[in-house]
Amino acid sequence: MGEILGYLKIIRKWWWVIVLLFVATVGTMLAVAVLSETQYEAIVTVQVSAPPPQEVPLYSQFGRQALNDEIAQTRASFSELLLEGDAPYRTLDALPDVSMRGSDLRDRITVDIPISSQLLRIGVRASDPETASLLANTLVETGLQQYGQLQAQSTVSARNFIGQELEVVREELRSAEAELIQFQVKNKVGDLEGAINGQYDLIRSLRMQSDLARIEGNVTRAQAIEKTILEREVELQNMIGMSAEYVELVDQVERARSTYNFLLDRRAEAQIKENQILESTYIQIITPARPPSRPVLAISGKLIVLGAVVSILGGVLLTFLLEYLEISGAFRGLEKLSERQEVVTLPNQAG
Repeated sequence: MGEILGYLKIIRKWWWVIVLLFVATVGTMLAVAVLSETQYEAIVTVQVSAPPPQEVPLYSQFGRQALNDEIAQTRASFSELLLEGDAPYRTLDALPDVSMRGSDLRDRITVDIPISSQLLRIGVRASDPETASLLANTLVETGLQQYGQLQAQSTVSARNFIGQELEVVREELRSAEAELIQFQVKNKVGDLEGAINGQYDLIRSLRMQSDLARIEGNVTRAQAIEKTILEREVELQNMIGMSAEYVELVDQVERARSTYNFLLDRRAEAQIKENQILESTYIQIITPARPPSRPVLAISGKLIVLGAVVSILGGVLLTFLLEYLEISGAFRGLEKLSERQEVVTLPNQAG
């Protein structure tokens, strides 16, 4: 109990130090709050979901990160784009009536990233409510457009690469089809496999007719039919001899057509993904900025209260320090040093 009374006695002795520090701290904060330019803050709330994969796989699907990691990465990337990129400058280019520099607008932007959430709150401050809301909405829209363009670059590159390969494969397909058509015209055959099967059926039918003619005793007719059968068999052998080259040509056309159709599908997929990324559908504006009704304090009330409490605690600690210095004789040493200087000075003046 005695120690507490001693502490209170010290505080009572040096009360003016505590009051002085309190008044200086709180007064300075209030002066800053009152004398600062009146500003209004408009806030846009956006929701971030998992972005679509940017790559257009040619062979298989690539693995993706966890959903929450992708959402967190997207929020951080979009926030960095607004705060560190040229989105403020593009915003002012879209608003020529707003008299402000890009660096000034960047300093007026705040981005709040709540923990364990998919939301982002983008705030912009201005001297009047309408300008604040206009800047905030335009900034987010411009940022979304730029972010989509940046995210779509890999997909655009993939689509361009697929388009180049598509032209090469198209020429290969045309060349393969031309070779096949030339073979068919030269050998007077369309579908070689069908022609061979038809030749087999024709020979079988002719043999049946030859057998019937012999049964009927028409030897001349039977011999004529057999001669035709020999001719058809020669044609059949020629067809069979051409089958290897024909199959190779057909396979070449089918491979080229299959690759061509595959690349067509991949290019269409890349175009769809590019459009989806450009629209930034995974970053949606939940609440657009509206003109705020009240200005924003340069220093919030909570911060002023915190400063007052800290100044009081700091003043109390300072009183104990001053009491310690007084007891330890630090002040007395200063007084003696001052007296010695006076003694030295007086003889000099006398002389």
